[in-house]
Amino acid sequence: MNRLVVDTNVLINILDKNYVPPKSFSQYDQLCVPAVVLGEYRAGLSNTRRGQVMLAKLLEYLRKITVEVLPVTERTAEMYAKVFQTLRAQGHPIPQNDMWIAASALENGADLATTDGHFHFIPMLTVIGPGADT
Repeated sequence: MNRLVVDTNVLINILDKNYVPPKSFSQYDQLCVPAVVLGEYRAGLSNTRRGQVMLAKLLEYLRKITVEVLPVTERTAEMYAKVFQTLRAQGHPIPQNDMWIAASALENGADLATTDGHFHFIPMLTVIGPGADT
């Protein structure tokens, strides 16, 4: 199965009614949302007036058969450590939550859809988004 993990910024775009996914999304059988992304999204909702409406949209989206929520596992922690060590050796630190998101994609053999350019510093990760080769 060809899987695509979505970063928080892409999840926000997907939940926007006016969003048109890139054609490259059609090559994936399943969209995956890491638990860390859900945490970031829910945290952002707590500061908005439309929080309850947006939360309802999120829950409806997650019920779709092609969306899988990815938990943080021991294997995710192993992948996180590899991502951390790689970025440290390169001198390119990125936000901790983004390292967890990358680790989740790597653990699940999935590509990552994001608009954040710093994910391109992780050489073992295939990134779909601005600046990506794909």
